[in-house]
Parts: sequence; structure tokens; C-alpha cells
Amino acid sequence: MGNIKLAMVIMLKSLLAFCLYGYSLHAVADTSTLQSEEPLARHEVTFIRDKDYKCIQCHKDAKQTLAGSHGEEAHKALGREVNCTECHNNIGPDHREGASIVTKYSSAQSQLGTDKVFLDPQAILKANSQCVDCHQPQPLRESSWTHDVHAKNLTCSNCHDVHASKTKVLGLEHKQRIKLCVDCHSDFNHLKKEK
Repeated sequence: MGNIKLAMVIMLKSLLAFCLYGYSLHAVADTSTLQSEEPLARHEVTFIRDKDYKCIQCHKDAKQTLAGSHGEEAHKALGREVNCTECHNNIGPDHREGASIVTKYSSAQSQLGTDKVFLDPQAILKANSQCVDCHQPQPLRESSWTHDVHAKNLTCSNCHDVHASKTKVLGLEHKQRIKLCVDCHSDFNHLKKEK
């Protein structure tokens, strides 16, 4: 019985020692945080995942060409980065298998031409609505009179291609703009002469 009492006394003394040791560590930790004058810096989480990661696995150059036309200036105006789904909405899980639910942009016009798709003016406006969500009519009107003249007659894609490296980019030089106009209007002149 003496061994049991001795074992219990040793266990109680050990438990008391561990409690006092733990309390003293806690007290030291509390005083050290009270003594530091600098507030602890809070860690801020930043997301590093690219929203367009899945898209650029197949469309490799699209991100770079988009940055050329909708880069820093668009970021400043919108206060955020422009990504693929802003314009190409409705991207579904079957996209890789060729599902046609992705919003695509192509050249179309409301008058018959030689190589353009024909759409009525309401369909043209609907096709341009995605662009006009960000590009408001007043600034477009101020940048060039052609926007007013062609608003119901042409899709924006006739003159602008946001993924082009050099041709049909948003900020064309004067000579390039003239050539674009002449190329398109020569189709109409050709058709008028045939009639």
C-alpha cells in the first residue's frame, strides 16, 4: 500500500509542477505581447488564380491580344481586369466538345454585301449590345462619327477585333481606317453597278 501512496504523491506533485510551469509560460507570453508597442500586422489573403486559366489552355494567344486592346486603360476605367467571360458569356461545360452556346462575334451587316452575313437592324443592335455595355454611345460618338452611321448597319466586329495583333484593332491609324472603309464600301459600289 505504501507504493500506491508514493505513486499518487509523485503524480500529484508532477501535475502541480506542470500546471505552474504552464501558467508561468502563459504569464510570460502575455507580458511580452503587452510590452511590444507595434501592433501585429494582419496577413491579407490575395487570390492568385487567373480567372481565364481554363480558357487560355486552348486559346493561348487570346489573353495577350486582349491585353493589347483592353489592357491598362480598360483596367483604369472599370477598376478591374477584363476577363474572357465578360464578353463570351454562357460558356458551358460542353464547350470543349464543340457546344455552340458561347457568345461569338462575327462580321455582319444589315444590307446585302459580297462576303458579309446579313442581319436585320434589330439583330445588329442585339449583336452589338455586349460591346455597348462598356463602350457607351456618347464617347463612341465623340471618338468617331462612323459609330453613329453604322450603329444599326454593322456589327462592331466588322471594324474591330479585340483579339487581333495588328489588323482591325481598336485604335487604327488614319490610313488603316480609310482602307477599311474603302474595302467595305467597294462591295456596295460593286453590287450597285451590277444592278
